[in-house]
Amino acid sequence: MPGERTVSVSLAARILGVHPNTVRTWTDQGRLPVLRINARGDRRYRTADLEAFLAAAQQVPRPLGGRRQRWLAEAGGAPAELGRSADRRTRELRVLGEIAQLTAHVTDLDTALHRICQLLREGFDYRLVGVAQLRDGAILARVAHGVPVDRLPAMPVGSGIVGSAVAERRTILVPDVGLDPRYVEIVPEIETEIVVPIEGADGTWGCILAADTRRGALTLDDVGLLEAVAHQIAAATETVDLMQRLERQLELAEALRRVSADISSKLDLQVILAETVDQATALFGADRAAIFRLRPDGAFEAPVARGLSERFLQRVAGLPSPSLPRLAMETGEAHVAVDYADDPRGSGVREAVIEEGFDTVAVAPLVAEGRSLGVLVLYHDRRRPWSNPELEALKALAAQASIAIQNAGTYAQMARWAAQLQSIQQLGTRLDRMSSVREIGMAIAVELQELIDYHNVRVYRVIGDDCVPVAWRGNIGEYTDEVEDELRLKVGEGITGWVAAHGVAQYLPDANDDDRAQTIVGTDVIDESMLIAPMIFEQRVMGVIVLSKLGLHQFSPDDLRLLEIYASLAAQAMANADATEQLRAQSETLERQLRSQRELVRMTESIFASLDPHVVLDEIATRLVGLVPVDNIGIDKLDRLAGEFVPVVARGVDEAEYRGRRLKMTEGVAGWVAEHGEGQLILDELTDPRVAFFDDVGPQAGSLIVVPLRGREGTVGVLTLERLGTSAAFTTEEFELVQLFAAQASIAMQNAELHAGVVVQAQTDGLTGLFNHATFTADLERAVASGERFGLIMLDLDDFKGFNDTHGHPTGDLLLQGIARALTSAGRDSDRTYRYGGDEFALLLPGTDAAGARAVADRVRRAVHEEGGLRGASGAQAVTCSTGVAAFPSDGTDAAAILGAADRACFLAKRTGRDRVATGVEAAATGADLVPSAPTPIDMPSAPRSAA
Repeated sequence: MPGERTVSVSLAARILGVHPNTVRTWTDQGRLPVLRINARGDRRYRTADLEAFLAAAQQVPRPLGGRRQRWLAEAGGAPAELGRSADRRTRELRVLGEIAQLTAHVTDLDTALHRICQLLREGFDYRLVGVAQLRDGAILARVAHGVPVDRLPAMPVGSGIVGSAVAERRTILVPDVGLDPRYVEIVPEIETEIVVPIEGADGTWGCILAADTRRGALTLDDVGLLEAVAHQIAAATETVDLMQRLERQLELAEALRRVSADISSKLDLQVILAETVDQATALFGADRAAIFRLRPDGAFEAPVARGLSERFLQRVAGLPSPSLPRLAMETGEAHVAVDYADDPRGSGVREAVIEEGFDTVAVAPLVAEGRSLGVLVLYHDRRRPWSNPELEALKALAAQASIAIQNAGTYAQMARWAAQLQSIQQLGTRLDRMSSVREIGMAIAVELQELIDYHNVRVYRVIGDDCVPVAWRGNIGEYTDEVEDELRLKVGEGITGWVAAHGVAQYLPDANDDDRAQTIVGTDVIDESMLIAPMIFEQRVMGVIVLSKLGLHQFSPDDLRLLEIYASLAAQAMANADATEQLRAQSETLERQLRSQRELVRMTESIFASLDPHVVLDEIATRLVGLVPVDNIGIDKLDRLAGEFVPVVARGVDEAEYRGRRLKMTEGVAGWVAEHGEGQLILDELTDPRVAFFDDVGPQAGSLIVVPLRGREGTVGVLTLERLGTSAAFTTEEFELVQLFAAQASIAMQNAELHAGVVVQAQTDGLTGLFNHATFTADLERAVASGERFGLIMLDLDDFKGFNDTHGHPTGDLLLQGIARALTSAGRDSDRTYRYGGDEFALLLPGTDAAGARAVADRVRRAVHEEGGLRGASGAQAVTCSTGVAAFPSDGTDAAAILGAADRACFLAKRTGRDRVATGVEAAATGADLVPSAPTPIDMPSAPRSAA
């Protein structure tokens, strides 16, 4: 029908919310009416047909209006797509903000994931949202919204769309699942699907899935949203994992301390073996366990076993080779094997393992004083991976059990030492409760006299090549005047250093008669007896205990044996102290990481709150300086056209140098990071040839962190942190934290740049790049409200329709683009130029009166005349313009009045000859018969954008 509005395929696709290919498919299938298909293949659709199609599909639950109605009002020029994008961006920011809050304080991961799925599904009308986790080579649904989670099948890695995304570690968007052979049906009506892998610190954690019943409904906007959510989920999983690892390590530390004290309190061999098996079974959740002990005759026996058949014990009692227990015996190290029946290290017992039916085995050697006592073996019926801390804990438990076993054997062999061994055990128990090496040394110096009578005791700790005194005590004579500096010595130096080097206890009835002995400088040579025993733990000399007594032959071989036993307990106590200190340090490290990541999440919330790119970059620098102490921080954006980095943010002691430097894309650490897309931690700038120092400053010691800032197309810039000096280089923890922060900052930058792009698109015309009709209306209202004078020029192209008919619409679009450039050039820097309608333009001239506006209008007319003449050189009539000029407030005191005055002047210029300028005063003098027409509708551009 005449005057009925039609739209192109692209606009119809936006109205329906699908891909243009989907519109073409529906047309070919006869599902969507098409108005015409011309010789060029162009299709036009009636807006009424689109409304009817939407209503029939029940995709619009309320009367068509709002954003979709604005799309259908194309002829009015309203930027509906832009309003729709802005509305979606607002929803995205709201949802991402709430998700950020969820992940910042996550304690229950499943609850958080349920809420995240709910937010996504309700916020963006997805049919289904789910999160799956990668476990043992399969992808298992963890939570879902829109369908019961048990309806989501387990997927092997590499199978289906979900398995492919996880295997390839990339996002997969499938607009039409019916065309993808990988698709596995979950819900029958699903038509389109997105799968985004969730990358954790140790690899792919799982994935997030979104699906919809509208074919092609999911787009790159949804990809960007889900990838941002995937980053938040990854941070949440790492936070929960850190908490669980911290709790597990604390549990192990406490359990080891408790078990050590419990086992050390026993001296009955059978009780020690049984409790070691039972405690290990409970501590590591084993289904079965056993100790295989080496007898004096060289054979093996299993004095304690839990859950193992007698047939199995008989078949493996000799520890056949190859087998994991035999390997542990030979190497002295703990080992673990998952799928033990298929592990070549267990081929010697494969049939027995298959018959017994367990999956995983973990073995720790029982070794004391360099002598193998046997092995502690734990079995799990189902697959059970072991972490390194757990394996170390098993090894420590076996070592403690080994000492207990050795002590029990010694006790059984030397019953005459019963009373002394009881004292040793009591002293050892007290030592086990102590948490520092110095505290243990002081306890040895004080309590050892309950076992052996002496005049002087010295306790050394072996650290590298040094024997460092940690405690000493003298009862009589010159022994009371010893100081630390006099007692220090090297491993191998003197009799004490010899014992530290060789790990062999020594009894010197006459210390002065031994060539290895050394006299402390400044002291007299006196008759002295000495006992020296190494503190050995896991075949390593941890320290030395030295007892001295005035006189010759003051000790006995039994005293040396007692001292060796006590030294072994002291070594165990020191090893426990070391382990406790190490666990404490690891716990503190994990706590710092946890605090830092929580702080990082809080910081990213504030960064995501801004949509101004410049504010975002400044906020990144501000927040990061508060998180990591630095001397300099800089953000450089990558200008690929110029082939160089452009500094946009710089702070610190070398701020001026950072701002003034222009690095080429291939220069410095920044160039390397941009090329490889990988962050760099440089502990010493002076040793890395990639570092580009400032010319004015020169080389200076310091540490660098340089990480990439990523956009949708790759690296868009680099973030540089510098800490000057040699005493405080960046740590690995700080480097990892900065990388996490940079990833979040990159997302914030992308959001801000997308928003800035949406704002620009909302204000400009897509073909000419000029401000659009809506922007003109708003600017005119603001100009009138300011009360300052201004000029208004309205111009209408003459015979533009004839030009289009002769040369075609693509050439007409090129002409409009050329005229837009000519108008911009003809105006002043302060003037603003608009595309008012299809072939109508306007200029606002701030601070200009009627005469000034007329002068600008003359330049504008001539510029259009010249541009139109060049385009019409092929023979068609040249395109000119009719121009109307009005001035505020002389031609009107409100927006409607001043616009009407300029429009009537333009109409007068067109009616009285065209290619001329008329003023509002001239138009008013002609009378009231001038009736301006509405703006010509703006069609979709037919010329490629690259032609502009």
